Amino acid sequence: MSIEHDLRAVADELILKIPAISEEVRERCRSGAPNYYRRNDPMLLETELPSITGALTSIIHGLRNARQLPEGASEGALEEARVAAQAGVELTDLLLTRRIGQVVLWNWILETVVRIVPAGPRQIAVLKQAAEFHFAWNDRITHDVVATYEQEKSAYFFHSRDRQRRAVVTDLLNGVPTDTEQLGYNLKVDHLAAVVWGSAPRAALKSLAALFEASLLVVEGTGGTSLAWLGSSRLCESFEQRYETFQPPAATFVAVGGPLNGVEGFRRAHRQAWQACRVGRLRSQPVTRYRDVALESVVLRDAPAARDFMMSELGPIGDDDARTQLLRETLKAYFDTGQNAAATAGRIRVHERTVAYRLKSIEERLGFPINDRRDELAVALRLADVLHDASDRQLSILGENSQGETGI
Repeated sequence: MSIEHDLRAVADELILKIPAISEEVRERCRSGAPNYYRRNDPMLLETELPSITGALTSIIHGLRNARQLPEGASEGALEEARVAAQAGVELTDLLLTRRIGQVVLWNWILETVVRIVPAGPRQIAVLKQAAEFHFAWNDRITHDVVATYEQEKSAYFFHSRDRQRRAVVTDLLNGVPTDTEQLGYNLKVDHLAAVVWGSAPRAALKSLAALFEASLLVVEGTGGTSLAWLGSSRLCESFEQRYETFQPPAATFVAVGGPLNGVEGFRRAHRQAWQACRVGRLRSQPVTRYRDVALESVVLRDAPAARDFMMSELGPIGDDDARTQLLRETLKAYFDTGQNAAATAGRIRVHERTVAYRLKSIEERLGFPINDRRDELAVALRLADVLHDASDRQLSILGENSQGETGI
């Protein structure tokens, strides 16, 4: 058999293992390149898996197809490089994650070749050809990644129109003394902070500012987000009345924090909006308000633990069948109405006896009275609303904040 036949056989096995290899790369990167994850920027972390899987797919298919080098880096790799530059990740840390990925994949290639190609000169020849292609691929792609990173860093930090404003806002958020006069924004009023992403962030912010008759301060965030503050001396008074009427443009998403007053309110409102954004990235709702997801934002700082807690508490009422979902909706409405069966019946539009029957069914499934773990069940139900459709990749963007995280 030829070397090309052996390489195709190796590649065919590795193609099926791409999900497992990807997961190993991510795990090794988290332990081996901690500075890359220091800020836990969700926009950056969302680029990680597409970059990894794109690289693995390109290398493995190249091995299978006569070791043809790609024309350039995948869009996933280039997007990761751009967002890493915006997020202030050092180039050495970005390249370290790529080297870790190279080591992990080479170990898989080595183990597969040793297992399926007979030992001796033939096996050595296959390994030599695989190694040469692997290193050539890495050299080719690394060149593109470095060039894209450096170009984006220059554009984002040194040549963008709002670079000076962003620098002032960054210092302000981090408590560093700075000249805020150049912002043209009154810091002594009430502030509503927002993180906006999607198809039309600027249009959404203009609409929001008009709704509250507020001044608007906007800076560019990472990964195509816009970070904004809306200021008005009467924002706290008008917010509750007007907030519910706001609808962003289609395919545009808004996370908001505040309103809060003064310079410290400016900072706190942004931290709240950033936390709301982290939860909002898991949801399909166009608007996420920090006040509505504050509990989830705290609990989800350890996403795997949060999911374990949810599954443990809900147990037999955590399944996805229609009947079980109906029971969860009833229990959630029951808690939301202060455990008032009549009010629950009115909210979900069924007879009160139906509510009583469903609650009894829930207790039978759980094996204990609802009141025995009322608080735990209530939190688990709220987490289920967020985590039900969330993938492992989406959950991986959540994590405990580092001090000074701003999204800029």
